[in-house]
Amino acid sequence: MTQRIQDYMLASASRGREVVQAGPFTVTISAHDPLVYINYAIPAAGADPTPDDIAALEAAFTSRSRTPRLEYLPGLAPLVEPALVAAGFTVTDRLPLMECPPGADIDQPLPDGIELVTPAGDDDLLGLLSAQHEAFGEPPPSEEHLAKARGGDNIQVFARTFDGEPVGGGAAIAVKDGISEVAGIAVRPTFERRGIGGAITLHLTRAAHAAGAGLVYLTPAGDAQERVYARVGYRRTDSVLFLTKETS
Repeated sequence: MTQRIQDYMLASASRGREVVQAGPFTVTISAHDPLVYINYAIPAAGADPTPDDIAALEAAFTSRSRTPRLEYLPGLAPLVEPALVAAGFTVTDRLPLMECPPGADIDQPLPDGIELVTPAGDDDLLGLLSAQHEAFGEPPPSEEHLAKARGGDNIQVFARTFDGEPVGGGAAIAVKDGISEVAGIAVRPTFERRGIGGAITLHLTRAAHAAGAGLVYLTPAGDAQERVYARVGYRRTDSVLFLTKETS
């Protein structure tokens, strides 16, 4: 199952990005967005990188003005972490991976005055993106962000008030080989602590299951998020390792 999830991660990361092979590393680069969270590499299972492999990995990022970064399941490639740390990379996070199989989800009430809708056009997409960027502390979305959100077959949900004020949202990445990832769950700070994040997560989880996912997973950003997802029915099954190397 771990290998299936990593294969899914790689397929998802490669969609719509430049893909570069650097030794045992597959590097995925967003052409329009330098944000570190969407530019990263995944090592092959059993990878044992040489100094030349690591140099090629770094060059794949720096030649494109991106920060070298990895995001992967460490149990599949245990030799990668010590090799990269010795080469100057830093472990920036080690987060739980949580799964929710069909039937394990738990009802979450949606607060009064809030609705969840499928984005119906650019106004809805811009509201969803704006809420996400605000929640994640990012600059307002650009036209490139909007254009990317228009395409693809991900399942998107937009949370808003009954009078149209953006509240938050998220996505379930397109189902592949019976797997989907719930990602980008966001609630604007002024609407936090009302149960909206849990309701968004539940909606997307059930939508992914209905679309054919026998396994839906996500990666919480911290303890607070993990508690929210646990209330929806998610349980820890693995971990995801994040490695970064700052460059001058």
